[in-house]
Amino acid sequence: MPSDAPPDEPVLARPSPETDTLAPEERALIADEEQVLHHVQSELARAIAAPVSGVDFDRELTSLRDQLAEERAEDHAMLVEHMTRLAALRAAQSREYAPPADPRSPYFARLRLEDVHQGEPRVREVLIGRRAFIDTRRGVQIVDWRNSPISRIYYCYREGDEYEERFAGELQAGQVRARRTLKIEDGALVRLQQGERVLVRDPDEGWLRMAADRSRLAGGAGTAIRAPGEHLGRYGPDQRLPEITALIDPEQFRIITDKRSGVVIIRGGAGTGKTTIALHRVAFLHFEDKSRFAGKRVLIITPGDALRRYVGRVLPALDVRGVPIRTFPKWAMETCKRLVPRMKKRKLTDETPTGARRLKRAPALLDLLADAVRERGRGWDDAMREAGGDGLLDAWVRRRNLPPMQRLAALERWLESDGKAVLAAHRVPITRTIEQARDELGDPFEAWAELFSDRVRVAAALDRSGFAYYDWELNQLVETVARQADDPLDRSHLDPALRTGIDGVSIDEGDITGRLDVDDLAAILRLCQLQYGRLTGPSGQVVRYEHVVADEAQDLSPMTIKVLCDAVRPGGPVTLAGDTAQRLSLDAGFEDWDVLVEQLGLDAHVLPPLSVSYRSTRQVMALARHVLGPLAPAVQARDARDGAPVEMLRFTETGEAVAFLADALKSLRDRERRSSVALVARTAAVADLYYKSLKRAEVPDLRRIRQQEFDFSPGIDVTDVFQIKGLEYDYIVLLEPTARQYPEDVESRHLLHVAATRAAHQLWLIASDAPSPLLPATLVEGRGLDEADPEAEA
Repeated sequence: MPSDAPPDEPVLARPSPETDTLAPEERALIADEEQVLHHVQSELARAIAAPVSGVDFDRELTSLRDQLAEERAEDHAMLVEHMTRLAALRAAQSREYAPPADPRSPYFARLRLEDVHQGEPRVREVLIGRRAFIDTRRGVQIVDWRNSPISRIYYCYREGDEYEERFAGELQAGQVRARRTLKIEDGALVRLQQGERVLVRDPDEGWLRMAADRSRLAGGAGTAIRAPGEHLGRYGPDQRLPEITALIDPEQFRIITDKRSGVVIIRGGAGTGKTTIALHRVAFLHFEDKSRFAGKRVLIITPGDALRRYVGRVLPALDVRGVPIRTFPKWAMETCKRLVPRMKKRKLTDETPTGARRLKRAPALLDLLADAVRERGRGWDDAMREAGGDGLLDAWVRRRNLPPMQRLAALERWLESDGKAVLAAHRVPITRTIEQARDELGDPFEAWAELFSDRVRVAAALDRSGFAYYDWELNQLVETVARQADDPLDRSHLDPALRTGIDGVSIDEGDITGRLDVDDLAAILRLCQLQYGRLTGPSGQVVRYEHVVADEAQDLSPMTIKVLCDAVRPGGPVTLAGDTAQRLSLDAGFEDWDVLVEQLGLDAHVLPPLSVSYRSTRQVMALARHVLGPLAPAVQARDARDGAPVEMLRFTETGEAVAFLADALKSLRDRERRSSVALVARTAAVADLYYKSLKRAEVPDLRRIRQQEFDFSPGIDVTDVFQIKGLEYDYIVLLEPTARQYPEDVESRHLLHVAATRAAHQLWLIASDAPSPLLPATLVEGRGLDEADPEAEA
């Protein structure tokens, strides 16, 4: 998934007598386009100059109606759209007139179509822009790229192709005689592309021809590692898969074969092999002791379903089978329902309000739970004395260092041996008291609901730890937990049709009543461990592993990590792999591994950061480090590979960007059928926009990934950055890395870094608005990414 040339335009082929003097036909091409632009701007100037009160809308609408009778069916849609605009203006004549097209950049493409009209050959000119401006009698036809039927010809056909499309229910045919992509800035033509020919206006040297091999995705097929069963590593002539273990370097091998127990934290930047090491450590321990580290006794936690499926394909290739591989929410819900019977009807929610979610992840809540469990145990001292006198109280107090449920079990064993006399004298009250204590001290759900809705206790815990919070967040937490602790809503008696609103959305959408989030599950499981001394609960079932692995652990909360570390047999191995620079969740509760280890009281071995980055090229990593800025780690991994330059391609309009990208992707799919490409947006809305537009342009092998449904097959995935964590592609195209999408804040730095470092071979940035301030000035200004420039490595 090297040159220092400016990436926002392909490299200019500088003038030389042999190759770079523009040919006469190229100069004629430029002159033709400038003449068309001048004509369009003149007509737009007339429209702008005409005051609204001086426009006879009825006459204009009548004229357009007459044109409908004269024009071909495929032109009807754009004429009707223009009539609609005029009608709206007529209804609001008092408003200031605004031209439908921007004279500074009225269109971005031009088509010349040849067809037969009424038995005679005809050639027509159509311009493609953001908004329509049509006056066929004056020779101006700018159609809207988003909804004009004829714009489909531009996106779906190449110059010289014969087209056959259905317009207004009628099948139309013809030939694309010319198809040109244009860039107009501040009213001037600055770039012209026709097929492989690209001409650019240089501010100093005038019009120049550009090198044909730039601004092209190429040479990366098979660079990104894929899971066995698909295509792991590069494909050679024999088309056989290489051994995954052959990818391990000496440093990684030492970590994999380290037999130390306890918690091992594998740190490293993007592409340094953290996941590879973690999986091979599973395989190594399994090989060393197949009985103890049998598949069913190991747990692997992944950040999403895509990586879960990937790991599920890799482990069998390492001769390890039967390992439960789960996302933490999935595993936690399964485990809670298994251990706490009253939770069987509970469902998961991700609708928890922001403030409540942040406080639930505060490390201070770990101490809150531990203190509360101890206090609850002490709260039964008086009841024990009342039930069995000083003898029972003494036996109860002497076992105070045990978890409450183990303490009760030990007390019962004492009553059956050394305390028989006490039991005989007070059998009924003692039996009743122990049963009541068991009900209270062994209910993790009730303890969670009571503690997390106790405003005073939560505030005190946060204050002791120095955790900063707002009163509104605390109020939100208490109110949220109170609703979540309620019984789930039962709407089974309602007719299915009544469970959905008139907008087609379930009436329960967004309702958190009776629903728990992943942080609630972590807290309840932690309470199970504190109350019972191990991962068990009221059901009596026990959950214990010999080895736990958590990948991308930087996005797990301290509570979650503590639960996983204590889910193994005492002293057993726990492998945590992560990179705090790649955090997608800034409210996870920690920013530094050493601080986390201290907070959790772990006996952990925090390994030095991995020193070599294998996935992304030197060029990609230079950009990724710049984006992190002050968040970049002090020790940088060495980049193992050189590669294609990072390119930023800027456009004045989304439609222009879509056109360029559609051509590039079609060309890539023609040349490299096994390549993997991801188009990555920050938001689902931007991903949807590009997906629908590229689908309309008939880009092949296009998939919209919304909920981790990656299948790791060759093709083009359109998704958002939150879906793609932990994965890699041959090619990555960042969609709209603009100031609006990625402002200068900590979260944007992390997200942009994660998105960029998914690229194994080549990275493009496509923007149709002001670029993000996080990007290097040299890249934005078209001077390339100077990796030796301190500003680029800041």
